[in-house]
Amino acid sequence: MADGKEKDEVVDSLVVTRHSRGISLMEYKFTKRMEKQILKSLIHRLVYIARLTGNLNDKRDLGAYYEQLFKKLHNHYQGEPATGLLLIYPQYCIHSVESSSEMLTATLRDLVSHQQSEGALLSDAKILIMSHDIPTRLYPQWSHRVLNLPASRLEKYETNESVEQLVPECLTQLLKLGVYLAKTPKLNLKNAMDSLHEKVPELLPPQDLIGYLLTSLELDSPQQYLKRYHTPFHTVLDGELVWPVADRLFPLK
Repeated sequence: MADGKEKDEVVDSLVVTRHSRGISLMEYKFTKRMEKQILKSLIHRLVYIARLTGNLNDKRDLGAYYEQLFKKLHNHYQGEPATGLLLIYPQYCIHSVESSSEMLTATLRDLVSHQQSEGALLSDAKILIMSHDIPTRLYPQWSHRVLNLPASRLEKYETNESVEQLVPECLTQLLKLGVYLAKTPKLNLKNAMDSLHEKVPELLPPQDLIGYLLTSLELDSPQQYLKRYHTPFHTVLDGELVWPVADRLFPLK
């Protein structure tokens, strides 16, 4: 897979070739298609948190749901596969997904519709970050793990830090966890994944913190994110705000 620099060089060469000489309609369509394929191959990372609902009797069902979803989306878009990690706590989950922009947008749309369905497994989802054009994937494949932890205490999470400080701390833990797993030999990877809460508890975002962030009004829900970044922008011209419309649009000499 070409890295970001190589992709930029290919795009630049396409642009230079296009403007250096006249091109036919067939060449123009081919160039546009090549540019589109290059942009589709860029990798982005989405991290979001959510609350588990009472419909989730077996937490492994959540992992099975996303396995089927990513398989369906990959067959549909025929682009970059999804990689990442879904950590399932007793009451919450945190999900890091790496893929193309189309795949991640489709994942968010599915999350919106899923939360509104009668048998929803997740609710109150919040987006921690959407990172664009990441240099490398953090995870070689997509996987999930159910963390055998005691349920979160019911006391209110107290902190003097702002959400702007807490979110980077949470993301840093996930990045360090990804690095730890990347350095783990493949033969030992399954055992390492099954004992994360025992071997590297400091790399797991605290479930009390996740519960606290879910109540934050500063973080976008999937609905808010899609509305903000994927809704067509309509510009209203000043002339449309004037009624009745002026007879002459230009001053007379």
